[in-house]
Amino acid sequence: MQALFVQKMKLHNLVFYLLLLLFNYSDLRAQNLWDSSYARAVNVYDNTIGINSHLFNGSEYADYDHRTTGTPFFKQNSFSEGSIVYDDIQYTQIQMIYDIVRDEIAIKKEGYLPLLLVKQKIAAFDLAGHHFIKITTDSLTTGLKISGFYDVLYNGNTKLFAKRNKEIEEEIKFQERESAFIEKDEYYILNDGVFYTVNDKRSVLNALKDRKADVAKYLKQQKIKFKKNTENAMMKTIVYYNGLNNIK
Repeated sequence: MQALFVQKMKLHNLVFYLLLLLFNYSDLRAQNLWDSSYARAVNVYDNTIGINSHLFNGSEYADYDHRTTGTPFFKQNSFSEGSIVYDDIQYTQIQMIYDIVRDEIAIKKEGYLPLLLVKQKIAAFDLAGHHFIKITTDSLTTGLKISGFYDVLYNGNTKLFAKRNKEIEEEIKFQERESAFIEKDEYYILNDGVFYTVNDKRSVLNALKDRKADVAKYLKQQKIKFKKNTENAMMKTIVYYNGLNNIK
């Protein structure tokens, strides 16, 4: 593995110096020959393989059985532009897709097969207008059982997260097995250092019990119904709750 890494580094360095020699030759009449050639070589190298060579170094992404109906991905069924913090480096304008069945990120570069990123190296990413962070469960994450990527729906003093999930469900129809991707999102409120699993009005009020009466009154006045649009109702409730705590 180490030998392969060294070979790749030698190849990248060779490409860079070939670019440098090319631009040096084309700028023979320039006064600041070396500086201008070096800057142009860096720019071309960064825009091709240099700046993302560390990112595009994963394993090949394995697709699902094409007979399974639906999609395993978050929001879109094709690669789209996003950004990601990978191994403490932020990369932007990356073609990526989020597999929420496996809780994994795949990226793609033109002319190459999709690659699966190393999950442990991903700290956060932005995709389809949503911001995800990796939360690792330990003795300090009270109430949260599963490590993984969480959609930050509201990032106030009290936070609201969604764990985007899909499962493959199978059933037998007309003596044939059929399978489909079924979405099963989970929601969590982080309040005073504790993660609360929330899925309805009652569980939300329990997570916000220090202002339960005020929140219940607000929900009644605004006629907010959790059954119609659970996520939207939770968002409105958390925004109101954070506002209460900011003025108390």
